[in-house]
Amino acid sequence: MDDDWEFETPAKVKPQRRSRPSLTIMGAAAVVIVAVVAVAAYLALARTSSGSASSTQTTTPSAAPPTSGAVVLPFTLADPEGVEVDNAGNVYVADSGGNRVLELRAGTNTPIELPFTGLDRPAGLATNHNGDLYVVDEYHKRVLELPAGSKTQIELPFTGLTEPHGVTADSVGNVYVADFKNNQVLEMPVGSTVQVPVPFTGLNQPYDLAVDSSDGIYVADAGNNRVQKLPAGSTTPEILPFTGLNFPNSVAIDRSNSVYVTDLNNNRVLRLTAGSNTVAVLPFGDLFAPYGIAVGPQDDVYVVDFRNRVLKLPAGYQPTELSH
Repeated sequence: MDDDWEFETPAKVKPQRRSRPSLTIMGAAAVVIVAVVAVAAYLALARTSSGSASSTQTTTPSAAPPTSGAVVLPFTLADPEGVEVDNAGNVYVADSGGNRVLELRAGTNTPIELPFTGLDRPAGLATNHNGDLYVVDEYHKRVLELPAGSKTQIELPFTGLTEPHGVTADSVGNVYVADFKNNQVLEMPVGSTVQVPVPFTGLNQPYDLAVDSSDGIYVADAGNNRVQKLPAGSTTPEILPFTGLNFPNSVAIDRSNSVYVTDLNNNRVLRLTAGSNTVAVLPFGDLFAPYGIAVGPQDDVYVVDFRNRVLKLPAGYQPTELSH
């Protein structure tokens, strides 16, 4: 987050330079409350005029509050945004303020920096079945790939991006990017250099993407406070039965095709159980402005939040089902 804050309509407080939205509460009285919270958060994080933290926060593995089964992973971060977990359980984080991508290999406690170069505000992350890693280089308006086992990045031939955020890849290697300001999702078919618009309709600030085991595509349609799904082979999107969302900005899918979404301004993570209308809140405890989400191969859930943390909620947690 940056140090210059402004009010928008509706009563949204956000940093001028960063595209991240912040806490939104309707009503004139609530505007004052949000402003106080925003300023307090800003002071607590000691942001500098350059837009990065004046000091990074070191997190070692520790328990989250008693109401949560989550643990904090040992990353040292400055404004993280994207998180991804590969099939081996390795965890990747886009450390946006540090202009780098970190990897915490399964079974270790020391993250390593991956050999991406020239990053400016890395955002969304994705892996494919081959272990290739994709990152959205937001301020350079591009998508980069680091092939498995390589130290040399490749720029994918997307064109005309204005503010890309989320990225994902399907089972055959097609890559998709959410172009936030252009209100569109683009596909780069495997082996092609020509991007193709994905037929989502009425998008408003699409922020993140995910694919399921059948290559259905999901988009966090943040400005519309909804999540859309485009089944494989279809041109007709579906709106998933989440309710009460307030800027959903990240989405992930588990092995059974249950859908997870970070509900930014409500400081929570929701799960829609596959094949049902059952939505539940995950017990992450003291989340504050969650920005990225991923689900590991054993259905552990990972979230990054405003407090420069990566939280892991091990499988076996007890969610709280929302009433209909």
